[in-house]
Amino acid sequence: MENWIKRVLLKKRKQCIWLMVLTLSAVVGNACAEQHSPLIEPDVKPVVLDEAMIDSENFELGVFTGVMNIEDFESALVYGTRLAFHLSENLMFETHIGMSEAGQSSFETLGAVEVLSSDDRDYLYYNFGVAFKLPGESYFGRDYAFNNNVYVSAAVGATDFAGETRLTGVVGLGYQLLLTDFVSLHFTAKEHFYEIDVVGPEKISFNSELGMGVSLFF
Repeated sequence: MENWIKRVLLKKRKQCIWLMVLTLSAVVGNACAEQHSPLIEPDVKPVVLDEAMIDSENFELGVFTGVMNIEDFESALVYGTRLAFHLSENLMFETHIGMSEAGQSSFETLGAVEVLSSDDRDYLYYNFGVAFKLPGESYFGRDYAFNNNVYVSAAVGATDFAGETRLTGVVGLGYQLLLTDFVSLHFTAKEHFYEIDVVGPEKISFNSELGMGVSLFF
């Protein structure tokens, strides 16, 4: 009788031990699952991208105005048009057509002699060149940020002045501020140079231009 009671108690002890082991395993498993699961499930919804909504305008057309300092003559108003093609983020090609009118030279002012007729004072230039851009951002206060480009340019073209057409080289520095994805402002400083012999021996004439303009992308 005593042996039977011992066997029953031993069997009950083993069952209790197995039950404790299973319970402990379940508790540990739940703790690990809770540790690896996020407390907040993110509500992520896929966004369908419409490629037609991505701006892909590479051409830029605009107008500009400024001041042209024509060497040996007075500074005068200059204005014109500009067309550009953006080949990449850092490279663009551009062409300009500008018009101005030369004032009196110092020789004419001092000697009271007319060197150029009124028609010969018309100043017209046109050129084609390339520009290298360095993109960046401009900040206005805390709430406004605009994309911009600082660029250096070089061009070759012609200048109609004093009754002749002269081969002209142009180098410049520009700053472009993009107000929206299709409107931008430009601020430029350029140097036009060509050979001329209107008021003396033939020499290379340097003509500085400061200007600003607005353009549209299309």
